[in-house]
Amino acid sequence: LKVVYVGDGNNMVHSWLELAAVLPFEFVCCCPPDYKPSAAMLARATDAGLSTVSINHDPKQAVRGADVVYTDVWASMGQKDQAAARKKSFERYQVNSELMAASGKSDTLFMHCLPAERGSECTDEVMESPNSIVFQQAENRMHAQNAIILLCLGLLDY
Repeated sequence: LKVVYVGDGNNMVHSWLELAAVLPFEFVCCCPPDYKPSAAMLARATDAGLSTVSINHDPKQAVRGADVVYTDVWASMGQKDQAAARKKSFERYQVNSELMAASGKSDTLFMHCLPAERGSECTDEVMESPNSIVFQQAENRMHAQNAIILLCLGLLDY
């Protein structure tokens, strides 16, 4: 399984790196040079020896052979004052139909943790494509979050 995250090497990438430390898969973080993930998180995933983890700055090269292309907003909460500068840094990292086609596979899936800023990190065409599993992803997250709430309230036995 090859998962390519395109965008900021932030909390979402750190979550993927945490997963790469416990489950084997190929993970590529494709980001601008100034937006790489934490070196400590990268080292943890690499040192675990289970997954192949890499950083790439060329979106078309990074997505070659991808089973999943994942992205997130370019300016997260608390970074909205940086939105204009980030837009310039991330322009060539937009997930659009051309980038999805660069995977070389017709069944590459698209994921986004939502909310999306359509027209920025991804296009409407990609969000609404048959390869987008964004809304199934959100539904699955909802069920997981509901279970956590029930557990915290003492209403779920495990």
